[in-house]
Amino acid sequence: MNALAGGGLERREHALLPPRPGGALLAVERANICGSDVHVWRGGHPTLHDCVLGHEFVGRIVRTDGSPMVDARGEPLSEGDRLVCTYFRVCGTCVMCVLGRTHLCEHAYDSWAHSSLRRPHFRGAFASHYQMHPEQIRVKIPPGMPGELAALANCAVAQGLAVVDAIRPDLVDGPCLVIGAGALGLATVAGGSAMATWDVYDRVPARRRIAARFPNARPLHEVPPPAGTLGGVYDVVVVAAGSAESFVTALEQVRPGGQIIMMGIINTRPTDTVSFTPGVLTRKGVTVTSVIRYHQRHLIAAVDLLSGPTPLREIPLAEFTLDDIDDALAAAERHESGRVSLVPHPDKGGR
Repeated sequence: MNALAGGGLERREHALLPPRPGGALLAVERANICGSDVHVWRGGHPTLHDCVLGHEFVGRIVRTDGSPMVDARGEPLSEGDRLVCTYFRVCGTCVMCVLGRTHLCEHAYDSWAHSSLRRPHFRGAFASHYQMHPEQIRVKIPPGMPGELAALANCAVAQGLAVVDAIRPDLVDGPCLVIGAGALGLATVAGGSAMATWDVYDRVPARRRIAARFPNARPLHEVPPPAGTLGGVYDVVVVAAGSAESFVTALEQVRPGGQIIMMGIINTRPTDTVSFTPGVLTRKGVTVTSVIRYHQRHLIAAVDLLSGPTPLREIPLAEFTLDDIDDALAAAERHESGRVSLVPHPDKGGR
């Protein structure tokens, strides 16, 4: 399914090409709809326009080029194995990669978010197949792991664990506020310190009901009133919502000496701006940390987290076929379920 400039989708059919050297052709088992997919569908994404949608998925290797292949743990991969992989690349040789900042690889999006007319065509997961580039990080899925759990690993859970990893050590057990009860916000709660108090604020009642299923989360329909310009309630405020206004809320709610972690706000359009007083940041002594993409260790940890008992199993799931993709995107936009999945091969149980 290829998104069109200005919004909407076009169904296209392409021949399956052999994988690149070191890459693999995957059959998509299921692909989740992320908030960014909805933005592209509506024509409201700041940079993505004509591209194949879908990046949070689990797939099965159906073809390789015959060369040895391993996952991020060093485990061998072969045809028939199920895996999750990053939607971005890590080249290992650019300035950012050499500095160890692989999540900021200068070639991260070279194989992603392109039109399906560009070979090898299958560049997104809202399709029957997916062409995995050799520079994409991948992790084998343990036998028996349900696809509906595995698909959460990239990007929601791995990204949430990267957020947790960014919390300052002196604040990890303090009172925390998460703005946004989507999969990213809930993944942050699930991977965070069990000693911390996690309040989860969301304006959507359905999302608050999902957050209530997490034993270490307290859903809020409104945030505490501001404790003065230089006051605050929380040691850490995680912005996992996409509205620019969330930053203003975070600045009001964070305590002096606390930390704001930015993840949900990715839009850079001229309309996605807010007004705030920069001096409040200085007076409060607040640390502002931005998190974009993640490291290899986070995807490994995400698979491990989903392999065991986790409240993330409580996130409700709605399933659609590729033929019903517009209905699926509309359901995701209405927040009718915690996660909405597309199953390209329903006759195979999503496998």
